[in-house]
Amino acid sequence: MQRRRAGLLAAGLVALGGCAHTAGAPATGSATGDSEVIVSADLGSPDLLGVWSVYGLALASGAEKTGRDDYATEVTARSLLADSWKDLRAGKQLKDPYLDLLVEVRDAGFIDEYVLATLARPGWTLSGEELARLKLAPWTAWAATHLPADHRALTPVTVRLRGVRASAIAGADLPAGELDPSKAPCATLQPAMDRAVAAWERQAAALRGAPLSIQLPSQTVPVLERLAGDPRVRRDGVVFVAPTAFEVMFAAGFCAVDRGDWRAAETMLRRAVELWPADANARGELVQSLIMQKRSDEADAQLDVALAFADSDCRRAILWRKRGYILFDRGKLVDAYRAYARSLELDPQSDLARSEMNLIVTTLRRAGSYDEKALAPLVAPATGKLPVTNCPR
Repeated sequence: MQRRRAGLLAAGLVALGGCAHTAGAPATGSATGDSEVIVSADLGSPDLLGVWSVYGLALASGAEKTGRDDYATEVTARSLLADSWKDLRAGKQLKDPYLDLLVEVRDAGFIDEYVLATLARPGWTLSGEELARLKLAPWTAWAATHLPADHRALTPVTVRLRGVRASAIAGADLPAGELDPSKAPCATLQPAMDRAVAAWERQAAALRGAPLSIQLPSQTVPVLERLAGDPRVRRDGVVFVAPTAFEVMFAAGFCAVDRGDWRAAETMLRRAVELWPADANARGELVQSLIMQKRSDEADAQLDVALAFADSDCRRAILWRKRGYILFDRGKLVDAYRAYARSLELDPQSDLARSEMNLIVTTLRRAGSYDEKALAPLVAPATGKLPVTNCPR
């Protein structure tokens, strides 16, 4: 790593009101107090070292002015990075894949959305006004045609902030790793789980904005799109909290399902999906709690959302089996068969789907009131001892 203090590129320092030093020289002064910007020497080119140093300087300066490292600071720094690179490459005919793409994002007017889609992290806040300015749907359409599917934001810079308060991230102190129902029985975990839930509820009550427990930064924009009409979000904005907050609430809901306490399960799982609406697994457990309370319409509505967010065929297959169960319970046997058949396409090893399809075929034939032409495609699949589906998280 190559260390440089604030003051490395004249253009950036002029923009930030600092003092100028050459790109390779050690700084003798600083526009950011005692904060330190460390740029990876792997970048090689002095030009790249220079513009990334400007980015780091902007982060440090912004954080010291506001007292925290936040979303708005990252937007300002990433915007300056794109503008600095655009000016520099014009005079020198330079190329860099990441920075060239960042300039495209900036020129298209989507730097705010880009930062959220690729860099969102716990501790950030967005006010209602900031959220209202976002162009989420246009960004999604633009990104689909301009960004590679595997795109990742590059950040070869470390900023060591001094004089900036260390703000605690809500939920970061919760013992989620100790509350894993796959590693210990729910009954054993319950006392610690109850304490963790109570601790989170105290922290959540103190937050100004609606809490969001980020699991994947790439899901942030779809989640914010879904929340765009929420009155509290529009008024108070959002606070990105630690992933552990969601994990605690999901574990509490899962264990309530495990012991058959459907109302408690619904309560905990609703809180979990409020914390992270994009988690299809938690929403699928919420569906189960509603099914068991004979609230099929609500379960169906939650299933639609879960399927929209499901990110694997394995997860989609589980959700389609839940839909098949709801349809069967409603007496819509042909539709139920087709739902289970869809799940089997997604998860060919599901013995559960096969057995349910067999049951449906048997029930239809016994009823004797169906047109054989309609019944003909409904073929009972072969059964066998196949493993129960367990999707990786």
